[in-house]
Amino acid sequence: MDYEQFAVQFARALTEGDFDAAHRMLSTDLRQQLSADNLGAEFDSMTDYFDSAAKVDGHTETMSDWPGKRADDLGWVYVSISGTPCSEAVIVIVSSGGDGMAISSIEWGRP
Repeated sequence: MDYEQFAVQFARALTEGDFDAAHRMLSTDLRQQLSADNLGAEFDSMTDYFDSAAKVDGHTETMSDWPGKRADDLGWVYVSISGTPCSEAVIVIVSSGGDGMAISSIEWGRP
């Protein structure tokens, strides 16, 4: 699995309401800052105006180099999440860690 697929898997866990699974995908530092309930609250806040269920729609954008990239960062990924009447996104940084890949940063909502 590459970093883009990992980010999409994270977004799918969010849209499916599996916040425990999404939480397990976080880096150790981010897990200490955000609980599974916090992830759910952030996601719900981002999508609470949707009239339909949120879903990962397949649109992603990636970067492998950006200002501030750390040595353990693998990639920056924008994952579009659709619902009615429009869409949002999660933007994550996927990093390498002791157990493989982990989400080390999350930005909620489309820019």
